[in-house]
Amino acid sequence: MRKANYESPRLSVSLGLSDEKLVHTAARRYNHSGKGRCSKVLDLHAFVNVRSKRLIGIGVLVLLVAIATGAGLDRWRAAKAEQKQPLPLPQFGSLRPSGDDVEVSGKAMCGFCYWGVGGTSCNVVLKTASAPGIVFLSPNAKVNEIEKITGKCAGGKVEIRARGMLSQYDDHNYLFVRNFEKVATN
Repeated sequence: MRKANYESPRLSVSLGLSDEKLVHTAARRYNHSGKGRCSKVLDLHAFVNVRSKRLIGIGVLVLLVAIATGAGLDRWRAAKAEQKQPLPLPQFGSLRPSGDDVEVSGKAMCGFCYWGVGGTSCNVVLKTASAPGIVFLSPNAKVNEIEKITGKCAGGKVEIRARGMLSQYDDHNYLFVRNFEKVATN
């Protein structure tokens, strides 16, 4: 027979772990039914505690991943912003007058790589020491031959003297090369 003040060993162990109201409710159920329903209630409460701890852990992990991803994106964005912006075109004074047989000398350079002009791919321009500073070479077979000497992305190491038809468009000079010669290599 049980005494009126009997306390279950399971109930006394879990007193410090569970909330007081739940323990009293469980104790009342245990005392009234006498069949151990208290252990089921306490097991459910322990399960909820474990489940909530796991959810908190997963939430913290997701938060850490989001922070790390955000920091990585910020670094990537800063690196993109720090990339060199193309220099302005070297325009010295006025343009050269148009003509059918004009000679232009200058260093062969890639207009797209150095100044971001001339389309979306590499193109050869002549950087002159005097006005106008840059003369674009209109694509043709002779320019293809120049690219064989300088490479598609010319770096200014080869000086070229070119002759051809010179015209003006959009505040720039364009040379349709008829013939050329390599003057020097730096």
